[in-house]
Amino acid sequence: MIETYLDTNILIVTFRSDHPAIGAAMSVLGDPQRAFFASHYLRLETLRKPMFDKREDEMEFIAAYFDAVSHCVPTSDALTVEALQLAAALDLGATDALHVTAALRGGAEEFITLERPSKSICRIHGLRTISPYLEATSK
Repeated sequence: MIETYLDTNILIVTFRSDHPAIGAAMSVLGDPQRAFFASHYLRLETLRKPMFDKREDEMEFIAAYFDAVSHCVPTSDALTVEALQLAAALDLGATDALHVTAALRGGAEEFITLERPSKSICRIHGLRTISPYLEATSK
């Protein structure tokens, strides 16, 4: 099994299905050789807006994803401190740093995001980061 942590943008694109990367996102989610990792940070980022807007179908989609997650990385003060250090070292956004740190702490092999490959989130030591961004935007 490929232990995989998905960035928020992958889940959003998969639900909305109006992005050029929908094919890549769907193939990742449908891959039976993957075990998905997540965190409560991911839950917070993916559910806040659908809950506010009362978009039941999107909330159900995200809940189904979290039901399928095989490992939820616990939040902690130590994880937040590590994320801050990583954010400061690489100029990562706060939430990106939390996601990547959770992926690293949880032992994920891959982090999949739609960020441009030139972004610092795609260059995390110890974590294979995959971005189907170029493939999606070149079609």
